[in-house]
Amino acid sequence: MNGCRAKYSNLAAASAVLAGLVAGRTMAEPNAQPSASSVPAAIGQAEKATARPTFASIPSAPTDVRPFRSWQVAIADTKHVGEATAAEAAAEPWTLSDTQGFADRARAEAAPPAPMTKPADADTDAFVREMLRRATPPPRAH
Repeated sequence: MNGCRAKYSNLAAASAVLAGLVAGRTMAEPNAQPSASSVPAAIGQAEKATARPTFASIPSAPTDVRPFRSWQVAIADTKHVGEATAAEAAAEPWTLSDTQGFADRARAEAAPPAPMTKPADADTDAFVREMLRRATPPPRAH
């Protein structure tokens, strides 16, 4: 079955498309006749008088919004600050050069780590005895 992967994937894709078309067609078909009981109700709702909005109900323009000219000035100021920042950045010297020299200087300044020492057996035995002594529970009070 692994050798014929394309054969089965095409078959699965075709069946998915066919199922989608069938489902879409059944959902897309409109109901030919509305039910007889819903027609009078729909007509009654359409004939019912309702309150419609008037032009007087449109709210007035807000007064706390800055005018277009102020927006234009703020945008121009922002662009000017951006251009000035870009010019300052372009004037700075490129500091990412001579990376090998930087690494060599850092290695020369770095202190070597302390040498690894192997503990003596006597130190280990003393450590084990001390840990066993500390692990012994205290005597129970009667």
